[in-house]
Amino acid sequence: MIKNFKLVSLTLLVSSIGVAQVPSQYQEQLDMLPESVRSSVFERINENDFSQEKNQRSIFNENEENEEDKDKDEDDLIKFDLLQKDYDRYGSLIPKPFGYDLFQNYRGNNFTSVQSAPADYILGPGDELRINFSGSLKASRKVKIDREGNIFLRELGTLNFSGLSYQKTQEELDRIVEASLIGTEAAISLIKVRPIQIFVVGQSMRPGSYNLNALSSISTALFESGGPNGSGSLRNISLKRSNELIDTLDLYELFIKGNSTANIKIQSGDVLLINPIEKQVEIFGEVNTEAIFELKEGENFRDLISFASGFKPLADKNKIVLTRQARDNDIFVKEMSFAELKEFPLQSGDSIFIDRLPSISVDANKSRRESVSLEGAFVNPGTYYLEDNEKLSELIERAGGYKSEAYIEGGIFLRASVAKREKDGLIRAANDLEKGIARAIQTGQFSQVSSPDLAIRLIGNIVEQLKEARPLGRVVVSFDLEKIKNANLAMDILLRDQDRIIMPRKESTITVSGEVLSPSSYVYSKNLSYYDYIELAGGLGEGADQDNIFYLLPNGQAAKPTRGWFSDSELTPGTTIVIPQDTTELSNLAFWKAVLPIFSNLVQTLAAIDALSD
Repeated sequence: MIKNFKLVSLTLLVSSIGVAQVPSQYQEQLDMLPESVRSSVFERINENDFSQEKNQRSIFNENEENEEDKDKDEDDLIKFDLLQKDYDRYGSLIPKPFGYDLFQNYRGNNFTSVQSAPADYILGPGDELRINFSGSLKASRKVKIDREGNIFLRELGTLNFSGLSYQKTQEELDRIVEASLIGTEAAISLIKVRPIQIFVVGQSMRPGSYNLNALSSISTALFESGGPNGSGSLRNISLKRSNELIDTLDLYELFIKGNSTANIKIQSGDVLLINPIEKQVEIFGEVNTEAIFELKEGENFRDLISFASGFKPLADKNKIVLTRQARDNDIFVKEMSFAELKEFPLQSGDSIFIDRLPSISVDANKSRRESVSLEGAFVNPGTYYLEDNEKLSELIERAGGYKSEAYIEGGIFLRASVAKREKDGLIRAANDLEKGIARAIQTGQFSQVSSPDLAIRLIGNIVEQLKEARPLGRVVVSFDLEKIKNANLAMDILLRDQDRIIMPRKESTITVSGEVLSPSSYVYSKNLSYYDYIELAGGLGEGADQDNIFYLLPNGQAAKPTRGWFSDSELTPGTTIVIPQDTTELSNLAFWKAVLPIFSNLVQTLAAIDALSD
């Protein structure tokens, strides 16, 4: 996480802890947390948020929040809203990749015991059976299928059932008993299932070899191995047997549609390959499931809406905003109707916002014209009343355009609704991490890392930064009027009430932030490389994550270096180089693994907030 963020402080109100006492074995770890975080974690431990009763909930109902937790989250949001009451509606959280959280609290399955066996289960060596005789002969025999597929019954001798289904075995036994034991019936039950060994490879949370029971399916193996990691596909999971592709599993069929047809049984020696994600698209706003969804080749917006469980009742189907990043790092924004978008080809990284139908005011005396503020290097800065469906370029031209000293590449577009969305997401992330800390303290997870004290302090500081961050709601748009007019895909954003547009003067500095010895801004020189600026800042600190260094371009867009250390061609005045803090120490914590897919986005969000606060 980034150090040295100049975050706006906001005191969080916390509930009185009364006379409740935290268990003494937890106190030492609690004392290592920042004060505001300590109080919240203390409450969660005392309230027993992670009780056995809660943990027994089905993984498929895991998203159903406890009402008490939900109320606490909403209270926190209200407290944060005290200074910014006029935020627009923009969704409740930063969408997460769909489906990955279903693997988080899986408790494992009973390895061999079974209550019943499906009729098509194929018996094999290692399975244990109970055969009950009734009628003329009353007896119960427990037998195990040997390596040759045989069982031995003193009443019937040696029988071979290997390779037969459970149902066929019962039928075969009925035939034998009818012929050999007059007046006797026999019933088979499977009491212990043979073990099998399978392999999970590719983009898995925990790739490797797994011992499962022979009743296991593909989904069983996935849950046992922690599911796909942040780069792993939920929709392209290959089952290979003897180096041949047997089937491909699309977990959306199971998670969304409830179709288990492709969730076939696995066999010993099978290899489960989790392939990388190819395309992801974000959808949020007035849909029933806000998330980042994975799309297959040929799928379009109609499919995306289906994955999101459809529109909410108040969704404005004529006001759908598509945001797309082009190869030249420009951001295109296009507002379309559902009719225009339903067959529109989507690209990986697209973001789609579904707006809400405008409310109708019944107060005749309440009439206020929508306005936007222009600040900085405009010919005529000030507050402007919006005209109907006015776009960014139209307002800038109405204001006389830019002054000669305007730094167009660093233009800032702020939207209150985006700020609220970012703020909600940070609060949710902080609450999730607090729950994870409480769970880890209660279950002793911190003992699994090499430096428990360091891990607790590190993640406590992360939570504190998430809570204190005050997003301004920057939207990455192009301010190049010529480029906007000539773009193939409309780049011109439709303005909304209380938008704030800031045009800075030409920049002459490069900022180095995060895990360096002396974070600061330095005079730009075309002769200096990224590495030179990091050296000017005193070099990398001990806690630097040098594998995940990224930079913020003047327009607010985050990017990673393209080659080598960095490409000097990417360095422009106004760029911020960000060196995150190394979180390797947290890698063994189960709850931390669950947030890894969205952690980089949180780091970038905090870095962007810090850059705007300068």
